[in-house]
Amino acid sequence: MTGADSGSVQRAETWTELHELVTRDMWMADIGRHRSPSVFRGVEDEAFSLETSIDRFVGDSGEWHLEPLLLRNFAQYARSEIDEPRSVWHLLAIAQHYGLPTRLLDWSFSPLVAAYFATRSGDTDHDGAIWAVDYRKLHADLPDPYRDVLEGTETYMLDTHLLSNATLEYGLGEDADGDELSPARDLNEVSRVTELWQERWAPEDDPEAQYVMFFRPPAIDDRIVNQSAVFSFQSDPRIVLDRWLADRPDCYRKIVIPGERKLEFRDKLDQLNVNHRTLFPGLEGLATWLKQYYQPQSTE
Repeated sequence: MTGADSGSVQRAETWTELHELVTRDMWMADIGRHRSPSVFRGVEDEAFSLETSIDRFVGDSGEWHLEPLLLRNFAQYARSEIDEPRSVWHLLAIAQHYGLPTRLLDWSFSPLVAAYFATRSGDTDHDGAIWAVDYRKLHADLPDPYRDVLEGTETYMLDTHLLSNATLEYGLGEDADGDELSPARDLNEVSRVTELWQERWAPEDDPEAQYVMFFRPPAIDDRIVNQSAVFSFQSDPRIVLDRWLADRPDCYRKIVIPGERKLEFRDKLDQLNVNHRTLFPGLEGLATWLKQYYQPQSTE
């Protein structure tokens, strides 16, 4: 490994080094397969912070009550455009996909998809970066309802169905004889968005209680499928993920892509069929890919 390496931050000076870095630690001895324990996110400027769209939307106003209000009204006015959301988690994934400010961030199981997003602009003046986060390590510290669901299904990755089951567990209690009671209400019901947010995910000041988890969104369209999409969810909307991860250096790596290598890497990704046409199916994706493919480059 010849790329610059400083703890959790590494630098890929060549295509070979990039390949070595993104495929590192993929051997899973417990299953005897090559499967990465990480999810990946590409950013066009390595200085970009991993802040969510709801954080940018609220800004310094402190109006965090707008988060469930946005989501509830999205469900109300989108009824003619989308199928009935099966849970709050399903609704949240749809809202994120279509650009509503949420506390979710987009990730991918594919490091090559992340590499495309880090290089797609062709901006050679700024280094890009790929964030690789070990979701297995982070999920080991989740609250009991989420860990119980993961252990019960013998998996490390959540999805909207498993999250719905975990949310139901929050409503369970015990009677005087120690027997479990059924939930008094279904917190997954979209009509209870505000109640769920106030009860479980309102901003709080206890850093020890904060957590971040990853889940697979439903296959809403081909874009979700082709990008091998994953979403991150954070318990506190005020978390800025890169700062939060800085206190957990064993859970992430940041792979920096030099600006002068972006066009080369993007062309090589295109040859591997990782490009705007494949990741954004449709005429807009095709048009963007054609512009990238035929854009004259300076020979100076």
